[in-house]
Amino acid sequence: MLELLQQLGASNGEIAEKLDITLDFLSTIALYLTIALAVGIVIYAIAIRNKTEVDLAKGRRTILGIVIGYSVATIGLLGLLKVTIKVLEESFDTNFWVVMGMFAIVIVGVVVCRLLQKCKPSATKWTALGFAIAFVLYAILMSVFAPTVDEWYNPINNQNALFVILTVVLTAIIVVLALLGDKDAQFDTKSLSFGAVCVALSFALSYIKFFSMPQGGSVTFASLLPLALYSYMFGTRRGVIIGVVYGLLQFVQSPQFYQPVQVLIDYPIAFGAIGVAGIARNFKFLKGNLVAEFCVGTTIAILLRYLAHTLSGYFVFYSWAPIDEGYTAMTWTLVYNLYVLVDLAIVLAMGSFALSSKNLRTLVKTANA
Repeated sequence: MLELLQQLGASNGEIAEKLDITLDFLSTIALYLTIALAVGIVIYAIAIRNKTEVDLAKGRRTILGIVIGYSVATIGLLGLLKVTIKVLEESFDTNFWVVMGMFAIVIVGVVVCRLLQKCKPSATKWTALGFAIAFVLYAILMSVFAPTVDEWYNPINNQNALFVILTVVLTAIIVVLALLGDKDAQFDTKSLSFGAVCVALSFALSYIKFFSMPQGGSVTFASLLPLALYSYMFGTRRGVIIGVVYGLLQFVQSPQFYQPVQVLIDYPIAFGAIGVAGIARNFKFLKGNLVAEFCVGTTIAILLRYLAHTLSGYFVFYSWAPIDEGYTAMTWTLVYNLYVLVDLAIVLAMGSFALSSKNLRTLVKTANA
């Protein structure tokens, strides 16, 4: 099709524009299809709720197969269009591939540690630590040497050092909460499988948007719900790792590189914070109420994400603040990033509704047994 359009004399920019319209149309179709699929799964789960455990197990496998198939199809179609548009627009600059190097470290680390876990378990811990150190060092080098992409960008009031310090502090808070919320971070076959499914489903849902913000960000059809449920099921340490992987995928999907630290805080750190959602499982005052624990933990996690985007907005995107309308850099970023709270409301509503299913409640409670 691309060759046909080029033969007809269409430029790369015109082709990209047509594909962008097609992508918007298919994303709208996918939104309604996802809603219909979610309703269908709920109806199916209600219909089999009184069946035997054997039938319930078959039902869970059926739902899992549908979810995986739908996720792969959605990511394959919409993702291919997205990448094609970026290639035609020549949006993949040097900085994009620099961040992809960080992504490669995560993928290689997970694969190597998984292989060692089978062949030489005693070496897994130190290998994982080595890859974690490599990731941190790479991120530091990227922050120092990767150039900004726009000449207009200058650190606000020469406070770039403060931006780095606050980013480190926020990262430390997320890490501490992850360590406090979970005593076991080892990935087994089950947690890896669930992690892959949850990342795939979240990534597929991220294409299905109610609306997009003009300067980045969007409200999606509960795209963070699978990540939050994973953290609740398998713990905060594994949840944060899965969130970081998802954040890097988000960068691949919609890369915005204005400043190196901004990439870290807007992608792996902001979405890694979603992995903290399982921390409320340790809150005794909630008395084991599954829905309450999920809602409290997810609220903490998404508020941390809001804080991450707010820091990025204040230190990087401040020049877009409509000063003539009475906004300052801080008030603008606080207001602009409120879309994250809309995402939170959708996730809490959908999560509470989903957890009313006996099947899902049983799966959540026994997943990490």
